[in-house]
Amino acid sequence: MISRSSLTLVLTVSAVLVGFVAAVPRFSAASDADRKTCANRQATARDTVAACTSVVNGKSDPSEQAGAYQDRGAGYLRLREFDRAIADFDAVTRMYPSYSTAYAGRALAYCTKGDYDRGMENAKQAIRLDPKSAKMITYRGICNKERGAWREALADYDEAIRLSPNDFDHYNSRGDVYRELGDERAALADFATAIRLSPDNPHSYRKRGSLFFDKKEYDSAFADYDRVIRLDPTDNTAWAMRAFLYQQKGDMTHAVADLEQARKLGFKN
Repeated sequence: MISRSSLTLVLTVSAVLVGFVAAVPRFSAASDADRKTCANRQATARDTVAACTSVVNGKSDPSEQAGAYQDRGAGYLRLREFDRAIADFDAVTRMYPSYSTAYAGRALAYCTKGDYDRGMENAKQAIRLDPKSAKMITYRGICNKERGAWREALADYDEAIRLSPNDFDHYNSRGDVYRELGDERAALADFATAIRLSPDNPHSYRKRGSLFFDKKEYDSAFADYDRVIRLDPTDNTAWAMRAFLYQQKGDMTHAVADLEQARKLGFKN
């Protein structure tokens, strides 16, 4: 089962990917397949890295090359190749020293690999460059979560919510912190708000279902994992969890079917 910190990384990389779109002119209308794949957030991490490497190695203007480094760095983050990600974000900051999202991506890489001092330094620089950005503040929140500084992380997500109260991701992240702090009621309230703000996003149901499961509120957990499967039928953990919950209900036929589906999707545990 994927760890909470790993899941945080996967969900946050999308923000790193989109950052350069708003800050620097992107690829021309005459982009070739590699340029399109490099900038495509739906591409696999390996395809992103391969395509962006082609752009980086080719002839391109500075903004195009910086965008390729940024997107490749995000691809390396998704592959958990943190040193390579850092090298690419380094390249972006050399070309555009005031580009906050490159520092944010570098903060994420450093903190996830356990180099918290450098991670926090980069997160703070991202905030200095873009102090009104809730997204930049969340990167410091992620670093605080990774280093176990839960109260500091809570303050970060409080501030992010103040700046951007309609972003469901912030409530999910704060809910995670409340859960670590043992405040299950506050965590459930934040997950419920996230669901209200984005009812078709499976991540909020997954988080709430996990908490209901730990609380042994199995009927509520079942409803949330059932919703996850409907929204994201490729989620092998959701299938496995629902299998267990069917077993708890005494429905072994559905339990076995769900577990088989989980294994087909790659569930190993």
